[in-house]
Amino acid sequence: MQSLFENNNEVRSNFLTDKGKPSERVGRKAMGLRFSGAKIARLPKQGFLFYLFNPDSRIDRVSVCRFLAGGTSMNDKSVKQAEKLILIATIIIFVLLFFLKSTSPQFTLSSPVEAKAAIIEESAALVAVIEDETLPTFHEEFSPEQEIEKPLVAVLNSPNDAIPSFKEIGDELEIGLELATDTELFFMGEVSSRNLRVRVQVSNKGDTSSTNIRVEMPLLGNLDSPYQVLSKETYSHKPTAITEHNLGNRSASFIIPLLAPGAVETITVDYFLNVTPMTANLSSLPGSFRSGGQYVDPVYLLPADKIESDHPEIVTKAREVTAGSDNDLDKARDIYKFVIKYMKYDLNSSYRNSGALSALRTRSGVCEDYAALFVAFGRSEGIPARIVNGYADPKGRGEIWNVDSGKVFPLKGYRHSWAEFYLPGIGWIPVDPTMNIYDQNLTYFASLPQASHLAQNYQDQNMRLRYQGGQLAVIWGEELAG
Repeated sequence: MQSLFENNNEVRSNFLTDKGKPSERVGRKAMGLRFSGAKIARLPKQGFLFYLFNPDSRIDRVSVCRFLAGGTSMNDKSVKQAEKLILIATIIIFVLLFFLKSTSPQFTLSSPVEAKAAIIEESAALVAVIEDETLPTFHEEFSPEQEIEKPLVAVLNSPNDAIPSFKEIGDELEIGLELATDTELFFMGEVSSRNLRVRVQVSNKGDTSSTNIRVEMPLLGNLDSPYQVLSKETYSHKPTAITEHNLGNRSASFIIPLLAPGAVETITVDYFLNVTPMTANLSSLPGSFRSGGQYVDPVYLLPADKIESDHPEIVTKAREVTAGSDNDLDKARDIYKFVIKYMKYDLNSSYRNSGALSALRTRSGVCEDYAALFVAFGRSEGIPARIVNGYADPKGRGEIWNVDSGKVFPLKGYRHSWAEFYLPGIGWIPVDPTMNIYDQNLTYFASLPQASHLAQNYQDQNMRLRYQGGQLAVIWGEELAG
């Protein structure tokens, strides 16, 4: 209201007397308003609506309606209609403002789990308040590096020896291929159910309480690998948000309002997985895969951290290794043979977990380096490829994952990385060069013959912890539950 009058100097000057008090005669004539000794120039900042709907307002509502009508005379009916219109407009404005505020995308929820739908109801308000506060400097900590995996040794000589029974899923995976109706694209073994459990224990080691604790915890990724399906996931604490990141990664945010000295809070997430052994029937696959097919994210063709597919040394060597092949399947096989023959597995190598270029130069490393070299060569040759991180049975059988009811099997020391490459019309095909270092039969090329691998993500991510006060420590643990 103040700006309304200040922007009309002529009306304002006519409206006030020399002593700064209103002239009722001029005021009524010029604007149709009546005042009781109030200075227009000093109207409080509440604004026009305050004066319109505040019972203590000194402005006569009838006169205001006349002002809005352009100074014309109004009968009682017209005044009431104008008041109704103003009231309706005000209500609409308040509703819109409330709606926009309440639907602000502060957190994005996305999860393949049924439980995701009602995740935020109880704790979203708490998070909103905390986010709006100006808090002192937060401490930020990261989870320690994963344990280096044990050497993996394959013991299987033939996919047929490993898989007692098969079922055909060719009709499900066949897209745009001209194959005989009785051709099997993949042999699939019996489904095994696994309960992967992740525990994050937060404890306060300090002498003072810790408040406003925010835990951003990596989740099992949104995976489209054909040998594993997430059927359900459950949480001990309701996440305030589940957020999707690139490469299918997800994270859940949790709030712990208060943790007293010596207190411990444990967040548990259970994943219920169906794992199926699979072996591609390579003799049934067509010779060319470059026409048609389904969409694949182009990121799987690009260089990345530890996957230096555009480096001249990798480009030159990949071209040399695949020179005798003219299709992606044969090229992938050539690369696989090269990696397992060229590399030397060394758990104590100072170059371990250093990526594809390091593996090419030093010929030494562990499972991550084997997988990175395969993926980098594949991408260099235009074959979509990616690293898969998770867990594997060192014997390649998966028997150790069979946990009795009520018991748990710790996964520390079983961390593993393998790879997948993509063929249009077929999909993602697994390979595990590390499992073939003592087996020259290519058992793990286009095959995971037993339910021995548990995929977790296509790119590792850190856990983040923020808090105010106290001294927090975090323990991350993973296990299989019976």
